[in-house]
Amino acid sequence: MATLLHRLQQGLVALSPRLPEHLDALLASHLTAPQTAAFRALPIHDQAHLGRVCQSLLDRGAQDPDLLRAALLHDLGKVGPDGRVGLLDRALRVILARLAPSLLDRLAEYPAPRWRAGLARAVHHPWLGADQAAAVGCSARTCWLIAHHHDRPLPDDAGLRLLVTADEAADHAPPVRRTLPAW
Repeated sequence: MATLLHRLQQGLVALSPRLPEHLDALLASHLTAPQTAAFRALPIHDQAHLGRVCQSLLDRGAQDPDLLRAALLHDLGKVGPDGRVGLLDRALRVILARLAPSLLDRLAEYPAPRWRAGLARAVHHPWLGADQAAAVGCSARTCWLIAHHHDRPLPDDAGLRLLVTADEAADHAPPVRRTLPAW
């Protein structure tokens, strides 16, 4: 029941995303121009989430550039040339993972035909995002953090644990008033 409520809250936050006021400063401090362009190709709700994750790490004293870059880019794989992860894809992934995991495995095989590309991206976005991050010049460490942020059980890595904790906590943060224009 708690997971269902958590997912419902995520969906409601995604319907009216708010970008952090200091998002441009975060991007300028931690990303290169190609990485920023990849970040801005994401939907506004993903940008807002990634900004909250990075800010959460900064608030906890994180200074590792690879970790902060991974925080800003860990969901990069949710958008690609074959499509993007939509709200229905996200909901189906959660429902099928709980009720019919073997069906989810079959439907999410990658590469996928266009009609289920979003669901496949929802499941495989960590490694797809790691490949995209490498293509825009991220370090091997940043790409590794992105590739493993949904692994369970988590590999024994302090940085990855910090990223996962911040990722989960960012979904519970209240939305920030939007003051930046949408691009």
